[in-house]
Amino acid sequence: MGEINWRDNWPSALEEAQKIDRRILLELYMDGCPHCAKLHAETHSDDKVAETVNANYVPVRLEGRQNMDIAKKFNVTAAPTTLVFSGDGKELHRFSGYHPPQEYLDELAKAS
Repeated sequence: MGEINWRDNWPSALEEAQKIDRRILLELYMDGCPHCAKLHAETHSDDKVAETVNANYVPVRLEGRQNMDIAKKFNVTAAPTTLVFSGDGKELHRFSGYHPPQEYLDELAKAS
């Protein structure tokens, strides 16, 4: 079972991504959201998803209500919402809701 090495701080993740020239994967979720829980339990734990995310992104996972400033900054209105940014913080792609592992990987590939 895979495990994504989530960060829990947007500014430090942005700084890390710039240093190592890597994209950022930001997921905003809400406690108590069944789609968020399913995405985390089924998709994020998939070996191929975890391997892909850890190898290619600085992953950040934040609870939306506790990070309303970030949710508002990026105009996130649904949970879960996954956003992909370039290392300099430019948004490249976003997708919302639950996606099984292969669909999740397909969505990440759209940011290329």
